[in-house]
Amino acid sequence: MTRRKNRTYFRYQIMSRIGLFLLMGALLAGCAAAPYPSVEVYMEPVAEHFNTKVHPETGAATVVKKGVAVTLEPLDEVELFELTEDPRVNPYLVVEKSGAVEPIYTVFEITVHNRENSRVLVEDMAVLIDGNNTQYANLSSAYFDSLYDDADQPNNGPWGTGYPYAPAAYHSYYGYYQSYVDTEALEWGRIVIEDNIFESGKLFSGAKRSGFLIFDRLPSDTTDLRIVVPGVRIIHSDDKADKLEFKIDFRQVLQPNNE
Repeated sequence: MTRRKNRTYFRYQIMSRIGLFLLMGALLAGCAAAPYPSVEVYMEPVAEHFNTKVHPETGAATVVKKGVAVTLEPLDEVELFELTEDPRVNPYLVVEKSGAVEPIYTVFEITVHNRENSRVLVEDMAVLIDGNNTQYANLSSAYFDSLYDDADQPNNGPWGTGYPYAPAAYHSYYGYYQSYVDTEALEWGRIVIEDNIFESGKLFSGAKRSGFLIFDRLPSDTTDLRIVVPGVRIIHSDDKADKLEFKIDFRQVLQPNNE
């Protein structure tokens, strides 16, 4: 995840002007403990299905069809935490007063690589299907635009449904910093989402496109799951298209000491 962290860190260099403000915010948190992310739940790819190739170090899973490679790499809690230097602006998690970190979403990094075709079109869509056949669509840019626009409404309190750091299911976790709506943090959280989220596009021969597929957080008792990437098309010289569908299976694993 070094490449993502470096990209985000570069954008945060312009935040030096508000460094004092951030320091004061941390001091005003009183006796709140510093955040300590830990891997409580992780994903491991199932290599036996769909001719999946697994990277032994990163756990990234790749499937290749007709010269197009799709790679999915699950991001755990620690990797999500490291995306920003300041957890206050991290849109993927919340921090308890005790310092415990809780992810809000289930996140995968996707890379689509056109290895040999003259032109490939890829959409920003995917579907996650769990072992009970419950389907989750990845959250789109339009979804996050609406979420952050709602949070900007003047009468939205910190526990309101539009506040991205404290949705109804997770509001009890928020509290490491202040309990008011921090518009500065919201704006930088929006930038982090815009930087990371996977976008549709055209890939010429040899080109790659990467980004995040963001899903609602899966229940801890979910085990087997499948990611389906249906929006990939090879465009031929006569403008005819081959539609490809990529499937990659994962298994969600709960660390032994967690309930």
